[in-house]
Amino acid sequence: MADDDGADATRTVVTLDGPAGAGKSTTAREVARRLGYRYLDSGALYRALTFALLEEGVDEAVWGDLDREALDALGVTVAPVEGTLELGHRGRVLGDELRTPQVTARVSAVARLPAVRRWLLRHQQALGRHGRLVTDGRDMGTVVFPEAGTKVFLQADLDERARRRLLDQGVRAPGARERQQAAEKLAARDHADMSRETSPLRPADDAVVLDTTALDFEEQVEAVVALARRVDPEAGRRR
Repeated sequence: MADDDGADATRTVVTLDGPAGAGKSTTAREVARRLGYRYLDSGALYRALTFALLEEGVDEAVWGDLDREALDALGVTVAPVEGTLELGHRGRVLGDELRTPQVTARVSAVARLPAVRRWLLRHQQALGRHGRLVTDGRDMGTVVFPEAGTKVFLQADLDERARRRLLDQGVRAPGARERQQAAEKLAARDHADMSRETSPLRPADDAVVLDTTALDFEEQVEAVVALARRVDPEAGRRR
């Protein structure tokens, strides 16, 4: 596995894992921009599959029985575009469709299906073969890219994660009750992610655990960029 300079590509893969609300996606996207790497949004891949299942009218009762061939037949595509990866369904570029309430309500269940995780594992690893990739999720450093050169596990306390989740949803001044409800939902998601049989959420043994509770966005981005540049000093400086 080699990157464009002929070096071991795994050294230029950066993984950010952690629970919901820890700041993985926004941090990973900005880290990729500063390093000049591509960004792989693993959550969007699960959402694309969920969207395709709904769009194709596949009965939810049989989702757990789908195999690799059935998932291949859904017509989900991934293509590199301007430093990121573009998701599509039968020639249609997917964007806001991935964030509809219908998709959001079902994506966690889809992500827990072993066949889905195996199907995506194959595609994710293929995307990482050329290196220079930043990706976020819950098992990127433990399962998908276990030989990545930079592994970070982002975490933050539950109340702070609830506050961030509400801000993402457009709630600018959440009250105590709203934060409590958001925290309860995140705690339930944490339990499901950490206790699932396939690819449970946990830090990789060689990951750097970064608590972002008291960090602002710039601080957490700079922390990850610094770790990546220890492995690839030319990251973000290539012409």
